[in-house]
Amino acid sequence: MSERIKKLLLFTLSACPMGRSMNTVLGEVLASKQDLAYEIVYVDVDHETTNHYRVKTNPTTLFLDWNGKELYRLEQFRETSEVMGLFEQIEEEGLRSDEPREENEATNESYTVYLYDRGQAVPVKTESINRTSVKAPRISTIKQLLRTRPEGLDNPFPADASLEQVSFHIDSGIVTLRSSSAPNDQENRQMEALLALTLAPYGIHEIKLEWVENSR
Repeated sequence: MSERIKKLLLFTLSACPMGRSMNTVLGEVLASKQDLAYEIVYVDVDHETTNHYRVKTNPTTLFLDWNGKELYRLEQFRETSEVMGLFEQIEEEGLRSDEPREENEATNESYTVYLYDRGQAVPVKTESINRTSVKAPRISTIKQLLRTRPEGLDNPFPADASLEQVSFHIDSGIVTLRSSSAPNDQENRQMEALLALTLAPYGIHEIKLEWVENSR
């Protein structure tokens, strides 16, 4: 007896550009299959659901039956035509992703960020606990930079700044931050310089900062 797909579940990071692209693809799928439920799970927010399904790759799309049982999973970005083609294979041909997956485990991750010491950018080693098995080093490094504020060093990012989204292309990137107020041009250049140094180990050498102001 075939099992019908009742829900799509997309796992991604809240700032991930590939996850946003996959969300667009799934929106096109849902337009032609309007009886499907759909939900996005942000793995950096909802650790419990991420670990329950043992998700390890960003992004991951799960095809679920009526009671939430996984029928198939699709990892990484895929085009609309491929996702659409999977429906018949899953429902009529019984395609399944049955390989065993180890439980997710929390791990300690180390990142080097750059801050200012009397106007000079210096490296600072930091540690963070990843409560899932999903690795996203560039996004994680940016988040570490925003919250690392050791005594004696200057972190020019606003204390309430949070990562909204990122977009990388070859060796450059656009980082969008959310804050109660945008900095001036000089402060912006200082922050862009720190981001470029912090992301250099990942092949990113030029950064443009954009800002979204918090609603009041």
